[in-house]
Amino acid sequence: MKLLHTGDLHLGKSLHETSLIDDQRAMLESLEAELDRGNYAALLIAGDVYDRTIPPAEAVELFSGFLVRARREHPGLRVCLIPGNHDSARRLSFADRILGESGIHIACDPEESFKPIILDDGGKHLALFLLPFLAPGTLSGEPKPAAKGGLELDFAGAGDKILATQADLAIEAARRFGKALADPAIAGMPTALVAHCLTRAGIQSGSERVFLGTAEEVSPELFSGFSYVALGHLHRPQRVTDRMWYSGSPLAYAFDEAGQEKGFLSVDVDCSSPGFPVSVSLVPVKPLHAVTRLTGPFDEFYKGVAHGAHSSDYLEITLTDSNLVVNPVNLLRPKFPNLLSLRQGLEGAADATHAAREEAADGAARKTPDGDKRDPVADFSDFETMLHGAVDPDRKELFAKLLAECADEA
Repeated sequence: MKLLHTGDLHLGKSLHETSLIDDQRAMLESLEAELDRGNYAALLIAGDVYDRTIPPAEAVELFSGFLVRARREHPGLRVCLIPGNHDSARRLSFADRILGESGIHIACDPEESFKPIILDDGGKHLALFLLPFLAPGTLSGEPKPAAKGGLELDFAGAGDKILATQADLAIEAARRFGKALADPAIAGMPTALVAHCLTRAGIQSGSERVFLGTAEEVSPELFSGFSYVALGHLHRPQRVTDRMWYSGSPLAYAFDEAGQEKGFLSVDVDCSSPGFPVSVSLVPVKPLHAVTRLTGPFDEFYKGVAHGAHSSDYLEITLTDSNLVVNPVNLLRPKFPNLLSLRQGLEGAADATHAAREEAADGAARKTPDGDKRDPVADFSDFETMLHGAVDPDRKELFAKLLAECADEA
């Protein structure tokens, strides 16, 4: 049985204030073309369908049109998707029940994640589970009588503690999946899970919302009971285990993703062999505009032709000139209309530029519009009055002391 795995579409996202809606439309056309080429039983979208909880109308219209065409061209295809941490589960789940009857399954309630969708492809069967991004406080247990009357929630595996971290929520989800996978009704068939989370040792990218610490990291071992786990959240396509993969984002959404091969994952599950072997291959996506980083002296870009092949790319250029180039973006943009980011200097020029900016910012901060010197202690007092209604003498004294110490060190 063939599954097509993608995720982190981030429809409606912009790159350095440049709309990517045309790029995303082309990417969805590539997804449709792959559905046409392959005999897929299901399309798995592992979260972050949209880039923000209230997506722009054009992004919603784009995805709606894609779903309509996918169902029209492939009536037997199941489209199975979950919300990620960028999505609003409530908004994404609009009309989910009636869509489910049409083969479009949108799983937004974690409590429903432990009931499988049975895929049937010419007599071959697979039990598919959909686990949305787990927000703090989800996966509550059954109410039980409280010690002093009323009701309290019994969070299984956590006592009276509310499950707030991804690590704790994943442990509870794994406990429930253990029971679900033991159901005799799905015995003898392969199983798959779609989830949106950060696994340990996963390689992150700059366009993701970064979690600090390890409380949001999920152990891959928790979901080792599935034949295949389709993950979303990390934007770099990567293998976690032989049976657990991130499809990555189908487009590069930050310049530190420049040069990464993007695409969808074609997953082939052998439903008849012992252990249900799985093979995974990347289906590359050719973007409408590549995301590219280039480095070199200004004249190489302004007068040379060496970078002509990148004239239509989304560009970040780092100039290596020892002297600061004035107004380089306007000078280079006629040749590189999609120049979105420009950095100057790798050595002395960078230090000089930084020092000049710091000096200018310091001067602007310490002068009034008339050019008079400002008193930082007086500004602090004004801020305290605005924030608290009065000035705390101890805080004011501490601020003046710290200011003096900084001046001495400078």
